[in-house]
Amino acid sequence: MLEQGYDYYFLHIRMGIAAYQMERYLLARKYFKKALVLYAKDPVANSYLYGTCLLLNQKNEAGAVSYSLSSTEKKSWKVPVGFSLESLHMDMGTQAFDHHHSIDFNTISGSDHFYGQSREYDQQTLWDAGIRFQLSQRVRAYFGIQNILIKADDVFAVQNYELLRDSTVIEDWGESYFYKVDSSQQINRFAHQIEQQSYYGQLNFGLNENFSLTTALHVISWEQTQTQAEVVEGFASDTAYYFYDGSETSFFEIPLSNLEFNTIDFNSTDWAFYLGSQFQSILGETGISASIARISAQEYLQFNLGQTYYPFGNLKLYGSSTVSFLTGNKRNDWLFSQSLYIKLYKQNWIEASWSHGNHSGFNSGNAFLVYNTPYETLNRINTVLYAQLSNHLKLRLSYSWLDGQHSLATISQNNENLNTEYLSFQSNLITGGIQWNL
Repeated sequence: MLEQGYDYYFLHIRMGIAAYQMERYLLARKYFKKALVLYAKDPVANSYLYGTCLLLNQKNEAGAVSYSLSSTEKKSWKVPVGFSLESLHMDMGTQAFDHHHSIDFNTISGSDHFYGQSREYDQQTLWDAGIRFQLSQRVRAYFGIQNILIKADDVFAVQNYELLRDSTVIEDWGESYFYKVDSSQQINRFAHQIEQQSYYGQLNFGLNENFSLTTALHVISWEQTQTQAEVVEGFASDTAYYFYDGSETSFFEIPLSNLEFNTIDFNSTDWAFYLGSQFQSILGETGISASIARISAQEYLQFNLGQTYYPFGNLKLYGSSTVSFLTGNKRNDWLFSQSLYIKLYKQNWIEASWSHGNHSGFNSGNAFLVYNTPYETLNRINTVLYAQLSNHLKLRLSYSWLDGQHSLATISQNNENLNTEYLSFQSNLITGGIQWNL
């Protein structure tokens, strides 16, 4: 009958309830919305639509629908009104870097093996904590803080020069000395610690059952030390010859420069501002967003287009695909992300995701994760296991594998300018977290 154009209210309600009971929530939402077109104040359709949004984890849209619920239905669903706390969480993790190269002179000095400098990340530890709360039935918010400590080494491959006596000539009148400038290869390594403190805030607005907005701001403060090399111009001198009778001694002097290493302290602030919209349809959720960011004194503009789809119309199995474009700092790069979510048992979930592209400068997760280090991640594979132990307690365990490249600066013997070359790296990140639902 529906295919023949007979849009009967009761038929839509019955079809929606049938789909709801079969856990085909996308289809159920479609029929309940059609029923509300015919009868906007229907308590049954509004109540089921509210429940459908919750079961699809669309709390902002559910909040918008809750305004149409009767007082009885609000009590039945225990709809929170006004300000209320929703959850607290804390996570801790560690990341180890595996550099697929030996830190020796030939590697760090580059292809010409004359001079090179590189910052090598060693280990990273992190923790973050946050609180999620409701401001009104339509508006939800999140605020979190994060601390990251990174151990890093500044490595320098240098040629050291010194004046050496090569030979001595003995004459009747005295002695003459001949010299040479000798060079030796040396690796200099300086240990440092980088500390990052960040603050993140997010607001979600449910405008109606189909449309919501999200805005977020991430501010990151850096404190770090770094070793810098400076050329010190100098001279080397010694005796050229002398007479036995002491009547004359001659000296010579030649220019001979060396490197001097100094440690400097500096602070910096990065930030990213995000604005996105989510639209619900029979296909799932479509997201369009943009962000502006200032990272390492460079400005970036990022655009994202994503689609979340539910093959069975519920959360037992669903996925999302996102394409992002970044421009700024003479770059125009693309990033592709793919995620898959599988319900294992009751409230136990596993998430697997993969992203490909030069992640440096990008942000993801509504700007919650900002790639603001000099290391250029090219591939990231991530798995997360969620375990709901009770109505209040949820645990999660995450593992991430990353590979990419980082730059080193070199100088050739025929060119005094710094050249950029790249070395590969891989890293393993393990994070564990606890969440308490209020």
